[in-house]
Amino acid sequence: MEKIVIRGIEVLAAENQDALIAYLQHRTGALVAINAEKVILCDEDPVLKRLITRAEFKYADGISIVKAMQQKKTQHRLARIAGVDLWLAMLHARKGEPVFLVGAERDTLAKTYEKLTACGINIVGIQDGYFSTEEEAVIIERIKQSGASFVSVAMGSPKQEIFIQRAKQQHPNCLYMGVGGSYDVFIGKVKRAPQSWQEFGFEWLYRLLKQPTRWRRQLRLIKYAYYYVTKQL
Repeated sequence: MEKIVIRGIEVLAAENQDALIAYLQHRTGALVAINAEKVILCDEDPVLKRLITRAEFKYADGISIVKAMQQKKTQHRLARIAGVDLWLAMLHARKGEPVFLVGAERDTLAKTYEKLTACGINIVGIQDGYFSTEEEAVIIERIKQSGASFVSVAMGSPKQEIFIQRAKQQHPNCLYMGVGGSYDVFIGKVKRAPQSWQEFGFEWLYRLLKQPTRWRRQLRLIKYAYYYVTKQL
């Protein structure tokens, strides 16, 4: 699959979710979502930039990223792929394969486990996101011993990217996916934007209205918009 570079980050040019899932089938490595905020964060944080760059697969989880990619390559119509949708679709596409869940609070993780197993997903291990650096090696060994071929990590950036890179060194024969707050959305703890808002690319605005404390984070979108208009992406 073709890749398009956005501020030094190679993003997979997926025409739709199914095409991306087919491309990722039987592949191993780290799968990371890219949105406007993360692009600017990478400018500000060289450690995060290195982690993102090392991830084998980056996809566009943000309409602003898709527009920037289309600005560079207009031959194909590209799609914004929401992280939570891709995560669930990946689980069902790999049904029967061993899956390990990492991250979130213990109660959220337990509910996610129950709901997924009820859907027939083969969960071989779980671990909440509250563990020390000293405990990390033991957790990675558990993942390795479980034989998991797909590991989803819900710890937020950059924690999940750091964990994935370390786990990948010890257990490389696996696809790791950073999923942020997907478990919370999946169990209904966090309400997702209405479909119409998602279609118009206003999911970020919906989250801001629901969580006004996010306003400082959204300031990065202004910088991203400047880069887009001046074609510096």
